[in-house]
Amino acid sequence: MRVEYDRGEFRFATIIGRTLEEKLKGKEDAARKIRGSITLECRDLEKRATVFFEGDRVVVRDGGGGESLISADFQTLNALTFGRVGMLGILKLILSGRLKINGMLFAMKFRKLLN
Repeated sequence: MRVEYDRGEFRFATIIGRTLEEKLKGKEDAARKIRGSITLECRDLEKRATVFFEGDRVVVRDGGGGESLISADFQTLNALTFGRVGMLGILKLILSGRLKINGMLFAMKFRKLLN
């Protein structure tokens, strides 16, 4: 499983790409089954990166355009990425407006890869 992202500059996509490289170890088969894309939006930093699942590779690019969306502040995205928020916590974040998800089914598959 290859994770491709711009390694030359330190950007939001670089952070996401490095995190995915680490998180996908041992989960390559599950990642290969996912098809589609998801945009991660960090509202307080005003940054976006889109993750494209393309079989044996995952491509991360700066900017939007994903079929699904996870939008939150950096602290919330970090907590989601490192499994510090369960399903009840996610619901609370959505109801409070701190977390926005479009494409919940895809977002849940993505979150499962990260945990």
